[in-house]
Amino acid sequence: MPDGPDDTRERLLHAAGEVFAEKGFTSATVREICHEAQANVAAVNYHFGDKESLYIAAVQHAHCAQGESVQPDWPPNMPAELKLVEFIRQMMTDMIDRDRPTWQAALIMREMAQPTRACEELVKSFIGPKFAILSDILSELLPAGATERQKHLTAFSIVGQCLLYRFHRPVGRLLLGESEFNALFDLDLLTTHIARFCLTALGRELPALPAAPLAVEAAP
Repeated sequence: MPDGPDDTRERLLHAAGEVFAEKGFTSATVREICHEAQANVAAVNYHFGDKESLYIAAVQHAHCAQGESVQPDWPPNMPAELKLVEFIRQMMTDMIDRDRPTWQAALIMREMAQPTRACEELVKSFIGPKFAILSDILSELLPAGATERQKHLTAFSIVGQCLLYRFHRPVGRLLLGESEFNALFDLDLLTTHIARFCLTALGRELPALPAAPLAVEAAP
């Protein structure tokens, strides 16, 4: 029984991600991608339109594999400190995902180093909404007179700590050794550490954390 359209599209997406991660957008060819995906060359036009659209889709898939960016529906009267903890927990869940294919991180690193239109699409569809959530949290945590620039600097500092655990793994292993570096990759440990570090810098205290992560649903 032949594969369905979704199967072909998924194979193309993963093959494209691997080839683009290794060779970059310019050097990769549609023919090579289709060979890896065991698909007809015409399948790229059918499913994605062209090579650039396929590249954008692969980058989006690599960055957004953990799910769609949504506005959280915080419980009533939830302290801003706890909102920040949960925001960091969500980021770190993706940063330390060991099961994620290695090409995904490699492709994102390549895209960040040499941005294309794919980066613009990521900002609009995924990174921007998440940054807005963090900005709203910081509006509650920062002093009343804090400027937008201060808020932006604080947000970048928080996100930067989280990103380190995804994009600097090779350096971390060389610095600490494989065993010690791997020991750091505990979700609760990293969430608590980063949250405490950030809240202390903001003149706040880490709140008593619930026994289990809060189930924060998307707003309708």
